[in-house]
Parts: sequence; C-alpha cells; structure tokens
Amino acid sequence: MLTFARTLRLLALILWLGGILFFGAVLAPTAFKVLPSSQLAGLVVGAALHSLHAIGLWCGVAIILALRLLKQHAYKAYAQIGLAVAMMALTYASNIFILIPMERDRAAASGYITALTPDSPLRRDFDARHAWSTRVEGAVLLAGLALTILVAAEPMGEKRS
Repeated sequence: MLTFARTLRLLALILWLGGILFFGAVLAPTAFKVLPSSQLAGLVVGAALHSLHAIGLWCGVAIILALRLLKQHAYKAYAQIGLAVAMMALTYASNIFILIPMERDRAAASGYITALTPDSPLRRDFDARHAWSTRVEGAVLLAGLALTILVAAEPMGEKRS
C-alpha cells in the first residue's frame, strides 16, 4: 500500500505540473502561431485550460488521498496537504473568476476580442483577467514545485507512524 500511495502522489504531481508546463510552453504559443486566427486559437486555448483545470483538481484529490494512505507524521502531511489544497483552490478560482468571465468577454465581442480597441471595457477586462490567469497558473506551478521539494526530501525508507 505504501508503494501504491507514493506512486499515486508522484504521478498526480507529474501530471499536474507537466500539464501546466506543457500548456504554457507548448500548447498556447503553438495555437496562436499555427491556427489561422486568434479567435480559433483563443477557443482552443480556453478549452484546453478548462481541461487542465479539471485534471488539476482530480490530481489534487489523488495527492490528498495518497497522503492519507501514507499516514505520515502530522507536520509533513499537513504541509503537503496544505500545498495541494492551495493549488486546488487557486485552480478552482481561476476557472470560476478568470476563465469563465474571459469567455463571456470573448463571446460579447463575437469571438474577436483582439479586434477591440485597447481602451474598450471588454478588452480591458479580458486583458486584466488574462494577466491574472498567468499569475495564478504561475502560483499553482510554484506551489507544485514546493510540494515536489517536500516529496523529494522524504527519506526513502521512512516508516509510517
């Protein structure tokens, strides 16, 4: 059971952080580079971000489940659970308060948000939320890296309490 729990925690962490890195470094830039319009790229990136958020939330559940199965010393488990919960909260908040309103802005602009003037209220709201989206995803990534460090710092032969 110990090996299963450690493996589950590690795979969930790899999937979540790898997804964030792939999204930011590969998917989003490629979509805006190769698709024929920023409208289509925005649709692809928005849909992918919804999927990434769903994957992240399930990975958070898996991490917390794995930590419960590991039955570590309280302070070690609480630090890891705290980071996983923070990552989940940020991911959920990003989806509800950033991504969904951005999609409303895009729909109100008939999909052509970049055709609006920079001083347009829709464009300003969209751009501000986009900036926050980047910050929040970065915070999730940093929290995930901190969680990775905590996992990597565990002794290999650590006994359960």
